[in-house]
Amino acid sequence: MDTEHRIRELEAEIARLQAEIDRRSDDELRTWIKAVRDEGRMVREMRKTLSWRVTRPLRLARFLQIKVAEIGVAKTSQLAVADLRRRYLGRRR
Repeated sequence: MDTEHRIRELEAEIARLQAEIDRRSDDELRTWIKAVRDEGRMVREMRKTLSWRVTRPLRLARFLQIKVAEIGVAKTSQLAVADLRRRYLGRRR
Protein backbone atom coordinates (compact mmCIF):
# COMPACT_ATOMS: atom_id res chain seq x y z
CA MET A 1 0.00 0.00 0.00
CA ASP A 2 2.78 2.41 0.88
CA THR A 3 4.41 1.87 -2.51
CA GLU A 4 1.15 2.50 -4.36
CA HIS A 5 0.61 5.70 -2.40
CA ARG A 6 4.14 6.86 -3.23
CA ILE A 7 3.57 6.06 -6.93
CA ARG A 8 0.38 8.16 -6.93
CA GLU A 9 2.24 11.02 -5.23
CA LEU A 10 5.03 10.86 -7.80
CA GLU A 11 2.56 10.70 -10.69
CA ALA A 12 0.79 13.77 -9.28
CA GLU A 13 4.14 15.54 -8.96
CA ILE A 14 5.02 14.63 -12.56
CA ALA A 15 1.66 16.01 -13.74
CA ARG A 16 2.20 19.22 -11.74
CA LEU A 17 5.70 19.69 -13.11
CA GLN A 18 4.54 19.01 -16.68
CA ALA A 19 1.82 21.63 -16.25
CA GLU A 20 4.45 24.09 -14.98
CA ILE A 21 6.72 23.34 -17.95
CA ASP A 22 3.79 23.85 -20.34
CA ARG A 23 2.85 27.15 -18.66
CA ARG A 24 6.41 28.46 -18.81
CA SER A 25 6.81 27.37 -22.42
CA ASP A 26 3.58 29.15 -23.33
CA ASP A 27 4.76 32.28 -21.51
CA GLU A 28 8.09 32.22 -23.34
CA LEU A 29 6.39 31.67 -26.69
CA ARG A 30 4.00 34.58 -26.09
CA THR A 31 6.93 36.80 -25.08
CA TRP A 32 8.86 35.82 -28.23
CA ILE A 33 5.85 36.41 -30.50
CA LYS A 34 5.25 39.83 -28.93
CA ALA A 35 8.92 40.77 -29.37
CA VAL A 36 8.90 39.73 -33.04
CA ARG A 37 5.66 41.61 -33.68
CA ASP A 38 6.94 44.73 -31.90
CA GLU A 39 10.28 44.58 -33.71
CA GLY A 40 8.56 44.53 -37.09
CA ARG A 41 6.37 47.47 -36.11
CA MET A 42 9.36 49.42 -34.80
CA VAL A 43 11.34 48.81 -38.00
CA ARG A 44 8.39 49.95 -40.15
CA GLU A 45 8.01 53.10 -38.05
CA MET A 46 11.75 53.82 -38.20
CA ARG A 47 11.76 53.49 -41.99
CA LYS A 48 9.03 56.13 -42.21
CA THR A 49 11.13 58.76 -40.44
CA LEU A 50 12.68 61.64 -42.35
CA SER A 51 16.21 60.80 -41.19
CA TRP A 52 15.88 57.22 -42.46
CA ARG A 53 14.67 58.41 -45.87
CA VAL A 54 17.33 61.12 -46.11
CA THR A 55 20.19 58.76 -45.27
CA ARG A 56 18.99 55.95 -47.56
CA PRO A 57 21.21 57.02 -50.49
CA LEU A 58 24.21 57.13 -48.15
CA ARG A 59 23.50 53.63 -46.84
CA LEU A 60 23.08 52.37 -50.40
CA ALA A 61 26.36 53.97 -51.49
CA ARG A 62 28.17 52.41 -48.51
CA PHE A 63 26.65 49.01 -49.27
CA LEU A 64 27.78 49.23 -52.89
CA GLN A 65 31.25 50.35 -51.83
CA ILE A 66 31.59 47.29 -49.60
CA LYS A 67 30.25 44.96 -52.32
CA VAL A 68 32.71 46.34 -54.89
CA ALA A 69 35.56 45.74 -52.45
CA GLU A 70 34.34 42.18 -51.79
CA ILE A 71 33.40 40.93 -55.27
CA GLY A 72 34.48 43.59 -57.77
CA VAL A 73 32.72 46.15 -59.94
CA ALA A 74 31.45 43.77 -62.64
CA LYS A 75 29.80 41.31 -60.25
CA THR A 76 28.35 44.13 -58.13
CA SER A 77 26.87 45.71 -61.27
CA GLN A 78 25.32 42.39 -62.29
CA LEU A 79 23.78 41.96 -58.85
CA ALA A 80 22.46 45.53 -58.87
CA VAL A 81 20.85 45.10 -62.29
CA ALA A 82 19.29 41.79 -61.24
CA ASP A 83 17.93 43.41 -58.09
CA LEU A 84 16.46 46.34 -60.02
CA ARG A 85 14.84 43.99 -62.52
CA ARG A 86 13.35 41.93 -59.73
CA ARG A 87 12.05 44.98 -57.89
CA TYR A 88 10.66 47.01 -60.78
CA LEU A 89 9.90 44.60 -63.58
CA GLY A 90 8.45 42.10 -61.16
CA ARG A 91 5.82 44.62 -60.05
CA ARG A 92 4.40 45.08 -63.54
CA ARG A 93 3.53 41.43 -64.05
